[in-house]
Amino acid sequence: MLLENKFYKVLSEERGEGLSAKYHVAILPECNVYDGHFPEDPVCPGVCNIETIKECAILLCGVQLRYAAIKQCRLTTLATPTVCPEVDVQVTLTPTDDGFSVQASIADDKQTYMTLKGLLHKA
Repeated sequence: MLLENKFYKVLSEERGEGLSAKYHVAILPECNVYDGHFPEDPVCPGVCNIETIKECAILLCGVQLRYAAIKQCRLTTLATPTVCPEVDVQVTLTPTDDGFSVQASIADDKQTYMTLKGLLHKA
């Protein structure tokens, strides 16, 4: 796990039906990624959000994964550690021949920050 306990910390996990879970995470403002993205007004980089989803998918299925394809990724509004210090990462996996199809979102009670659909293969 590249970002767990550095960029984000899992506060709770709520398992759903099948391979579905909601991870309540804290975005860690002291992460050094904000030194370059932007120190005075930190913004969560989209690539970090994408990695966070993958890492939550790994927690869900217990298998190391890598992205094979991102079919759709929408960054709908800026996520920042000050505006949204805690968010929910919702992940649903559907088994495929090589791994999983993934549908995920990062949101809080007020808005959705990102949605993603893609393919994750076993690493």
